[in-house]
This record gives sequence, C-alpha cells and structure tokens, in this order.
Amino acid sequence: HIGADQAHTIIRRVEVSDASLTDTEPADQLICGDEKAAYGDQAYYTHARHDRLAEANIKDRLMRRANKHHPELPPRQKLRNRLIAKVRAAVERPFAVFKEHYGMRRVRFFNLAANRTQCMLAACAYNLRTMIGALFPPAERRA
Repeated sequence: HIGADQAHTIIRRVEVSDASLTDTEPADQLICGDEKAAYGDQAYYTHARHDRLAEANIKDRLMRRANKHHPELPPRQKLRNRLIAKVRAAVERPFAVFKEHYGMRRVRFFNLAANRTQCMLAACAYNLRTMIGALFPPAERRA
C-alpha cells in the first residue's frame, strides 16, 4: 500500500501487510496530514474516513459507490468518479515500475519483515529514479 504525491508520483508512505488484510484497512496510515486532497477508489470511501479527512482539512476525493440505499449513482457522482479516476491512474505507475523493472510481480520471502524491507528499498529506488526526471527533465539532459 502506498501514499504517493500527485505531481510526480513520489512515494510518501509505504505500508506492507499480509494478504489477510483488505486494501482499505491501512489506508488511514498512508495519510501524512499535509495533503490538500486524498484520492482513492470506491473501496476506500467510508463515512468515518470522510469525517477524518474533513477534520484534517483534506479534500475528500474518494470515489463513491452505489449501495443498498442508492442502487444507482446519480450522474453527478458518476462524472465525479470519472474525473477522480484520471488522477488516480498516475498512482498506479509505481506498481508498474515495481513489477516491470524491479521484478516484484510476487514477493520473494515468506517473512513479512524481509518483504517489508524489499518494498521499502524498491520505493526508495523508485523515488530516486523519479526525482532525477523531476529535477532534470529530458530536454535539459540532452543539452
């Protein structure tokens, strides 16, 4: 689980858990507190999380989902979800790099501590690689 910066997809927080936890359980630990907005897919939205974000003056950009009281989302919510999805797509980039460049399609160890170390090192490597691109854009590197 990662918390990433929207502008450059720099990884700000990493939480490693075993497979018995759902993706949404460690979500609150990914919030640093200085964010302007928090983006997430439909599974992350809860009223309690919405209230915590509002209390911290962080805009809630968690996608909404239909429920038993509202079986179909109104058109406004559907549009909101589409707009949020465009921003969220960038956060999938670190996972693509982990899989394609770092060989992390699966974790290598049976030990959570070793897997946590591997994920943290991969996040550090990703951040270093990303910051080179942010500090020295490709046009400047050629000159």
